[in-house]
Amino acid sequence: MKRLLFLMPALCLIFFSCKKDKSNVNCTTLDGTWKMVLVKDNSTNTTMTKPASLFGDVIVTFVSSDISNGIFNGNTPTNDLGPDNYTLGFNRTMFIPSLKMTKVAETFWGLQFVSNIRDAQQYHLDSGELLNIITTSKTLTFRKL
Repeated sequence: MKRLLFLMPALCLIFFSCKKDKSNVNCTTLDGTWKMVLVKDNSTNTTMTKPASLFGDVIVTFVSSDISNGIFNGNTPTNDLGPDNYTLGFNRTMFIPSLKMTKVAETFWGLQFVSNIRDAQQYHLDSGELLNIITTSKTLTFRKL
């Protein structure tokens, strides 16, 4: 009986202190392959999607190496990307210091990614299906494949 009296408060303490914090998603949820589906201009709120006449997509694959670091690679409609490093921090901050890629003439859609990804500041996951990477001037939206 004494064990039970000791065990109940300990279990309550563990139960109530182990709540999931959905606002601070760790980098393992970025793991996977993502297709860019929308680009929003942060100052005007105008959005653009990939032109229907354009073949190929911007595809990025994130692979975490620990809780805050990883690598990504992928492709634009005309170029191969990476592998490159990324770092995640508190409050969903994101840092991408460099971008390695082939140098074939880039499409308008590919330029939206290439010209902005190194300015990444934050990321948000919506329902695990959409990834928004917020840069200084654009928000790049990806759908999980």
